[in-house]
Amino acid sequence: MADREIDRIDLQGNGRVIIYKREGSKKPIWQTRIRVPNSTGYKVVTTKTTDQRDAERFALNLYEELYMHVKAGGALNSKTFKQVCDEWTEYATEMGRTRFDGSWKATTERVASYALDYFGNRRIETIQESDFTEYWRWRKTNFARKEPTNNTLRRERTSILPVFKYALSKGYISKMPETNPPKEKSERRPTFSEKEWITIRDSIPGWIKEASALATGRDRFMAGHCFLVLANTGLRIGELRNLRWRDLMEVEQKDPSYEGEGAYYAGKATGKTGSREFIFYPGSEASIWLVRKQRRAELKAANPDLEDITPPLDEFIFCHPNGKPIKEFRHSLHSLLKFAGVPVEKDGKPRSIYSLRHYFATRQLSMETSPFLLARNMGTSIEMLEQHYGQVVTSTLAAQISKARPAGIKFPGGWDSLF
Repeated sequence: MADREIDRIDLQGNGRVIIYKREGSKKPIWQTRIRVPNSTGYKVVTTKTTDQRDAERFALNLYEELYMHVKAGGALNSKTFKQVCDEWTEYATEMGRTRFDGSWKATTERVASYALDYFGNRRIETIQESDFTEYWRWRKTNFARKEPTNNTLRRERTSILPVFKYALSKGYISKMPETNPPKEKSERRPTFSEKEWITIRDSIPGWIKEASALATGRDRFMAGHCFLVLANTGLRIGELRNLRWRDLMEVEQKDPSYEGEGAYYAGKATGKTGSREFIFYPGSEASIWLVRKQRRAELKAANPDLEDITPPLDEFIFCHPNGKPIKEFRHSLHSLLKFAGVPVEKDGKPRSIYSLRHYFATRQLSMETSPFLLARNMGTSIEMLEQHYGQVVTSTLAAQISKARPAGIKFPGGWDSLF
C-alpha cells in the first residue's frame, strides 16, 4: 500500500517523535509524525529530505517548537477562527436544537454578523483576552443600525462562546480565552404601576372585541391572554413561547390555611436558565383554559367529522392556527397600551414585554414575598431582584401566591362574552 510506513524510527523511544518513509513513494523522503503532551491528536509533516540525520534534526527541532507552542496555550493542529466557525456552524445545524429546545439559527447569524468579520483569519489559539477587549471597543463603532448597548454585547458574547467551546472539544485550543464582556448597566427596569396595570387589564376585553370581526381578532385574543399570563406568573416571553400543554399541572393544596378551592396551578418553564416549575397567580390560569377553548374550536372547525378534539400535549399553547409558536407580541402590546391610554414610555424608557415580568416582581415584593422563593419562581437570583427592585421582604412565596387573590380578575360581562 502507498501509505504504508517503512523504515520507522522512534527518536525518543516514547512515541512522541517518529520519522518514517512511505512505501511506494517515488522519492524516499522522510516524514515525521509528532505528538505533544497535553494536546489532542498528532501532527504529520514532511521533512523534505532523504538524509536520515537531517530528518532527525528537523523532527526534533519541530517537536521542541510545537512543545513550547502548546505549553504557551497554542494548539497542535491550528485553525483560523473562520475555519472553526464554519465547522461549528455545520455541527450546530446538524444538532438541530439547543439544550433548551431553541434554534441555533439566531446564534450562528449573530456570530457571522461581526465576530467572523473581525476574527476571521486569526488563528483561533492566538485569540486572547486582550483581543476581546479590542473587539468590544471595535463593536461600539461598527454596527448596522445603531450603537450596541453593553447588554447587547453581553448577549453577543453568549453567541461567540460556543465557537470556542467547540474548538476546545476538538483540540484546536487548550483553554477558553477570557472574554471580559462590558459590564451590564444596572438600572431600575421600566414597569407598570398597579393603577396602570388595572387599566391595561380591564381594557383587554374591549381591545379584543374591537378587532373581533377583523383578521387581527385572533392575534389580539392570543396576545391579550399572553399579557395576562406574563403579568401573573413572571415568566420571560421566551419561556412563554416554549410553553406546551404537557407542561401544565394542577397541584393539590395541602396547606390547611389555604382559602382557595383546594388546588393551585403550576407549570414547567424552559428558557435561558434551564427548566423550573412556576406558579400561576390564582385566577390567571383562566387565560390558559380560554386559549384551550379557542384552540379546540379551531381544531374542530378543521376536522368537523371528529366529535371531540383537544390540542396535542406537545403543541405550543400560544400558537398560530398551524400550531407553530407565536414569535412576536411587541406590536400588540403597543396597540393595547394605546387603546388603554397608558404611555408606552416611562421616564424616557420604552415599556416592553419584559415590563410585565417586572410588574410581577414589583407586585410580589410589595406584598412581602420572600425574595428567595420569588427568585426560584422567576428563574433568577436574589442578587438580581435586589439589584433591579431594591426591596427585601420576608414571607413565603407559595403561601402568598396561593392565598392572595388579584383584585378584579373577573371582567365586566365576563370572558365568555368574547366567544
